[in-house]
Amino acid sequence: MNQQTDPLTLLELVDRIKEKSNDTLLSTISANGGSAKIHSIAPLETAGFGEVAFLANSKYRDAARDSKATALVLTEEDKKAIWGEDEPERILVVTRNPYAWFALALQVMFPQVKAQPGIDARAVVEEGAEIDESATVEAGAVIRKGAKIGARCFIGANSVIGEGTVIGEDSHIYPNVNIYYGCKIGPRNIIHSGAVIGADGFGFAPLDRRYVKIPQIGAVETGEDVEIGANTCIDRGALLSTTIGNGTKIDDLVMIGHNCKVGNNVVLSGRTGLAGSTTIGDNVQAGGGSGFAGHLKVAAGSIIGGGAGVPGNIDKPDYYAGYIPAMPHKEFYNILSVIKRLPEIRRQLKRLSAKIDSLTEK
Repeated sequence: MNQQTDPLTLLELVDRIKEKSNDTLLSTISANGGSAKIHSIAPLETAGFGEVAFLANSKYRDAARDSKATALVLTEEDKKAIWGEDEPERILVVTRNPYAWFALALQVMFPQVKAQPGIDARAVVEEGAEIDESATVEAGAVIRKGAKIGARCFIGANSVIGEGTVIGEDSHIYPNVNIYYGCKIGPRNIIHSGAVIGADGFGFAPLDRRYVKIPQIGAVETGEDVEIGANTCIDRGALLSTTIGNGTKIDDLVMIGHNCKVGNNVVLSGRTGLAGSTTIGDNVQAGGGSGFAGHLKVAAGSIIGGGAGVPGNIDKPDYYAGYIPAMPHKEFYNILSVIKRLPEIRRQLKRLSAKIDSLTEK
């Protein structure tokens, strides 16, 4: 749960954001606005006195100009596009990335409430489990033998941490999460309710018109600062572990099959599916409902449009769109434009055919 802080001056807020970004997101306050009191953050259209609004998309410049917010966060480019070389008589915060500024501002002004450390008497902690004294374990949670819960971790009600599983420090496991045996969850992970980590991969060997189950003896390992959405499933590897890289963000209802290797800072939107042994390079973005066939590789930096089907390797980073198969998006949209004109093209062909027939008859 997030709880609102006391009001801050705009300068205090800017300094806190600078600190949170490790001095990578700097801001300039105009109109001597550093002393303005800020109590909340709001959209451009509804922001009012004591609130900050941000412009992250240039198509909303008109709304930014008309916003009643006490302070407006935007880029230098958008500032010049709205007011030219004039200095408006309002408080502006100029920064290179207003959207990231907004995210960090919310973290500053609406921080996560820290749970009280301790193990609820209604939790089940098996012999041999290790729980740091600063961790929180809620009622109904089950911590199996050999599991290790790191410092300042939160284990929500009715979650199950499997035998020998390790939860890295400062991780937050929401209620009703099931992490099977032998998995390794990195520091500062967030795993939302209903997620299942480390279930058996979908591995069966055909034999005489039946299927023989292949024991899945690998695990799941996640890096630092990973977030896994509600009801997402990440299967354990058959022999080696399924791995998720540092900083990767996985939406709700995502399926990641066994032996997949997901790189660093990858974004997988809802209903994305990765068949087994798929390798996703660093900084890939996959839109909602996209699907990846198994045993393929996707180049780092690729963008996969929503609903796209990826049947084979992607060796060159690009924006890929389309359904079956995915292709460079410019090619796909060119094809779409032709499809839209097919009725007209058909009529033209019929007229041309009629003219050819008439000329032939003469």
